[in-house]
Amino acid sequence: MESIYFDLTEEEFSKGRKILLWSFAGLFFMGGVGVLIASPVFGLHEIKPSLCMAPFGISLLVGLISTFATIKRKDLFFSIDDDKIEFRYGVIKPVKYSFQWAEIKDLVMPHKEKKVLLNFKNGSSYTIDLTWLQKKKTHLIRKHLFNTAKYKDMEVRKIMHLSQLKKK
Repeated sequence: MESIYFDLTEEEFSKGRKILLWSFAGLFFMGGVGVLIASPVFGLHEIKPSLCMAPFGISLLVGLISTFATIKRKDLFFSIDDDKIEFRYGVIKPVKYSFQWAEIKDLVMPHKEKKVLLNFKNGSSYTIDLTWLQKKKTHLIRKHLFNTAKYKDMEVRKIMHLSQLKKK
């Protein structure tokens, strides 16, 4: 079987989007400062200083999103070859996982979810959650997992939802 490798770090914000996010964060912060000093400095006593909480909250939220978009993530990838399934993903603290095909008993692929359940020969299982990926990459990864499992003569069960498996 052929190997498949996806570099997931390429999915980042463009430079223009980062600039827009930081600009919005700065504008809302300046709006909060303006509301805060409107009463004591400009004498506009009908504007209460507590109204500055909304612009500051929005600037904090947009600032967090901007920071997340600006920080470079570690090498996030998904690789499937003849020997193993290997991937590294995570939003805050990425973790690397590696599973040998020889250890896997069967695959469960839900039709309505972007997940794959790996059942191992020792009785344990692991769910690969692909909901954070683009639809095209999720489709290609699931298709390649299916084809590789069939090539290795593994059982591949298809169900509607993973929750159906838990009820039994």
